[in-house]
Amino acid sequence: MSELAGSSRPKLRPGCRLGDAAQQGDVLLIPEGVLRLVGPGRKIVERCDGRNTLDDIVRDLKAEFPSVAPERIAAEVATFVERLNKKGALEL
Repeated sequence: MSELAGSSRPKLRPGCRLGDAAQQGDVLLIPEGVLRLVGPGRKIVERCDGRNTLDDIVRDLKAEFPSVAPERIAAEVATFVERLNKKGALEL
């Protein structure tokens, strides 16, 4: 079962960081390699600082992308965060 809840405060694990967008595009550098971030991926990762809850991240993205269905944003953020957690890039 997933540990993910609206009150989860995802943050990057030690050794993981965002790449320099000017040189590498939107990527997340992890000890095992590089993950390409597409769509709003970088915006989600930037908010995974251990202070923002999952609910905060979803709320921010709903405000930034008002034309997207709120349910879609919530589902996509949860799926994306869970995938990063499984790859060892995030702590929940």
